[in-house]
Amino acid sequence: MFVFSAAIGDPYDMGSRRELFVDRHLIAEIKGGAELKLHRPEPKEVVLVTGEPWEGNTSAYYSIFQDGEIYRMYYRGSHWLMEEDRTAHPDYTCYAESKDGIHWIKPSLGLFGHNGSKENNIVWSGVGADSFTAFKDANPDCRPEARYKAVARKHDLFNSDEHPV
Repeated sequence: MFVFSAAIGDPYDMGSRRELFVDRHLIAEIKGGAELKLHRPEPKEVVLVTGEPWEGNTSAYYSIFQDGEIYRMYYRGSHWLMEEDRTAHPDYTCYAESKDGIHWIKPSLGLFGHNGSKENNIVWSGVGADSFTAFKDANPDCRPEARYKAVARKHDLFNSDEHPV
């Protein structure tokens, strides 16, 4: 049994939402044989293969959300040249979609060019592409053309100042 507390003596109302207990932040005490246990991940099937020239060798930072009957995935495409300590091309934000969360397609969107072609799934190129997190605005008053949004930051590896985009 878990006893929850945001601070000693103060109850924490988390409503009906689920909480992932990875530490003791919301747990005042643990009783009756219950325990916090971190399980090892188990490799399963591969659901998305990257490696297109614009995706590069360091595709990362995946954000996925369900939008009606479609799952939308946004991820970074970058190609790091270790021996030269630089990237081969700018970071891109790429897009894939799925009806079941397992079988993904990467549609050709024609939005941004890579090596002279717009036949790719790039949705953003430029400031913030290395830290782009997309989401759908659930506010019912949101204009339809503004319902898909992202949060990103400007990041300069050679300057300690970080500026929000």
